Amino acid sequence: MKNLKNKVKTNGSKLANVVISIFIILPLCYLFYINVEKAGASDVKTDTLLLKNTPPDSALLKLQAAYDNANASPNEANFITLSLQYYNIAKYKECIAAAQKAIKYNPNSYSAYNNMCCSYNQLGMWDEAVVAGKKALEIAPGDQLATNNLYVSLDGMKKQYKSIADAEALVKDSANEANYLNLAYLYYQTKKYELSISIYKKVIEINKNNATAYNNICSAYNELGKWKEAAENCEKALKIDSTFTLSKNNLKVAKDNLKK
Repeated sequence: MKNLKNKVKTNGSKLANVVISIFIILPLCYLFYINVEKAGASDVKTDTLLLKNTPPDSALLKLQAAYDNANASPNEANFITLSLQYYNIAKYKECIAAAQKAIKYNPNSYSAYNNMCCSYNQLGMWDEAVVAGKKALEIAPGDQLATNNLYVSLDGMKKQYKSIADAEALVKDSANEANYLNLAYLYYQTKKYELSISIYKKVIEINKNNATAYNNICSAYNELGKWKEAAENCEKALKIDSTFTLSKNNLKVAKDNLKK
């Protein structure tokens, strides 16, 4: 897998030179991107979406070393390196969090914003990707890599909102279970959680045994911090399908937060 570009601006740093060379071509491959689902919701009832290749030991060792360095000596460069290691094992949310810590040490960190833009692109979080991409270009005007990443973000946003408009039209034309499921999931992806929940409830009115609908309502409530409602819906999903791993994970999130 091609790696994310990093451009740490530290004079005479060997690490910076290595990271820059690592990042040189990644954004170009994003021009043919794919949407990555949010962790808590599935567009279909399947746990195959949870299966990922286990990172090789070497990648985990590099991650651990980067994590230790960032904690022992917190600074922009170390958090940028940590964000890269998270990115390399497809931990995009963690990559973003590390980049955000880098920004605390340098509010004008091109690398941090560029890394965030790439990770948001991978997560299909186009609004956030656009904000980060524009900031990267504001810091480094005309930078080709940031320009490429922002192009992907804007294109993704355009396609996503067109998908929503098309899905809304489909529901208006034919209000069936499949069309409702599709629309609800698209609302979920764009963080319109209340709207997503209302549409998933329509799915349940049509099919009270739809475990995906209950699971995704649970996930949406988790995102809203409504842990009790989340737990109730995941429990319903598991009554329908006790093997639904994603729902078990979502239920754990809800119950863990209820204990706090």
